Amino acid sequence: MSFKEHKDIRKGKSLLWKMETKHSIVQGHTIDNLDTKTYEEAESRYEKMFVVIRDVLSDNESSCMDNEYERLNCTQQIADTLRAKGFLSV
Repeated sequence: MSFKEHKDIRKGKSLLWKMETKHSIVQGHTIDNLDTKTYEEAESRYEKMFVVIRDVLSDNESSCMDNEYERLNCTQQIADTLRAKGFLSV
C-alpha cells in the first residue's frame, strides 16, 4: 500500500496529519505539547531535536529568512546546537 505524501501542520500544541491511499483518506491530530515542552520534558529523540530547533529559531526570531546571510547563520546555529547536544557526529 502506498501513501500520498502530505506535510504535517503544527498548530500550537497539536500536530495535524493526513494519510491518503488510493482508496481512503485518514486525518487527525496528535497533541504533543511541543509548543511549550522543555528539552528535559521531551520524551523521544525526535521531540528533543524539535525543542532544540524551536529554541534556536526563537532566539533568531528577528532574523529574515529571505536574507541569505541571516538564514545561513541561523542554520549554522541549529547545526552547532544539535552537534553540542549529541545529535550529530563531529
